[in-house]
Amino acid sequence: MNAAKIQISAEELALIEDAGWILTKNGIIHKLFDLFGMLAGETANLLQASGLPEEIKKSTAKISRGEQYKGLPYVVLDYPRVFTKQDVFAIRILFWWAHYFSLTWHLKGVYLERFGSYITDNLDLLASHDFYLSISADEWQHELNEQHYVKIREVNKQEVDKILIHHPFVKLSVKIPLGKWNQAGSLLLEQFSVVMRISEQR
Repeated sequence: MNAAKIQISAEELALIEDAGWILTKNGIIHKLFDLFGMLAGETANLLQASGLPEEIKKSTAKISRGEQYKGLPYVVLDYPRVFTKQDVFAIRILFWWAHYFSLTWHLKGVYLERFGSYITDNLDLLASHDFYLSISADEWQHELNEQHYVKIREVNKQEVDKILIHHPFVKLSVKIPLGKWNQAGSLLLEQFSVVMRISEQR
């Protein structure tokens, strides 16, 4: 056994002897579940009043959590959520510890065929709300950095069309700084409303 690998530093020892920080973290996660529960109710009202297909409106909200998205805790609200191997229509609200809140509209298959043109028709609206467009080949990549996403305001319609054509899925994401925690619910609801507005166009 390599004893050096299991020894801990003075800083690490101080942490494991102190329950306060982990209890504070647990309290924050509890508040996130409350926040996401309230958002599920508010977004349900918007969704049910929409003209979206019934299978989307009938989907149920799911709140889940984990500890290891790139080594850090997270909480997720998926609603609406239609996930099959070929087709996806989902809106995911994510809290990622030490990073941000984000809202992502995920389209694939028949839903991309139906709503893809609505995206290119509303680039100005998306840009005005600071949305990003995924350029990653990884459908489950949530890190909003230059490697995986481009800002809508920084690309033109032709570039967006090219991305839509060459990707089997589309993800549009927007982030909210953790410093805006007290406004996060209303800001996320506002961005959800933007997605509803775009997806209901005829």
